[in-house]
Amino acid sequence: ALAGGISLTLPDDQLSFYQEGGILSPDGRCRPFDMNASGTILGSGVGVVILKNLNDAQKDKDNILAVIKGCGINNDGSEKAGFVAPSQSGQRRSIDMAIKDAGISPDSITYVEAHGTGTKLGDPIEFSALREIFSEGTRRKNFCAIGSVKGNIGHSNVAAGVAGDRDLVGVGA
Repeated sequence: ALAGGISLTLPDDQLSFYQEGGILSPDGRCRPFDMNASGTILGSGVGVVILKNLNDAQKDKDNILAVIKGCGINNDGSEKAGFVAPSQSGQRRSIDMAIKDAGISPDSITYVEAHGTGTKLGDPIEFSALREIFSEGTRRKNFCAIGSVKGNIGHSNVAAGVAGDRDLVGVGA
């Protein structure tokens, strides 16, 4: 199966769309999980991935770049922190669901590619939910990095999942 998305943001001058209290950055910079974060930027992008059963890919000697081990979803409705931000409990449930679905332990995860919008509302919610799940699963410290591609390319809307910024987890060897 092929999966992908494309997003083209026009006009290029995003700063003219900035509104106090909105999600867009006033200075045109996105700083996910940074104390100086002030909002996200919009990005254009396109991406396509090929999804194939792992056994078939191995049998065909395909170049395997990633394996989807589990997933979690969230639609927390009226619990949301705001129109553009989920609730911490909703985030927590989706992260927990993905880890359990994958059949892994939180301390086997070495990197989380997070949503990380660079907003003062969304990033703390996402970070706190991750911290809760990881602290329940292990006593280890400083073993898992967190990041978001949005700091490099902006929020690429429907192409974001292919770029890697929709809560993917990396499992260490």
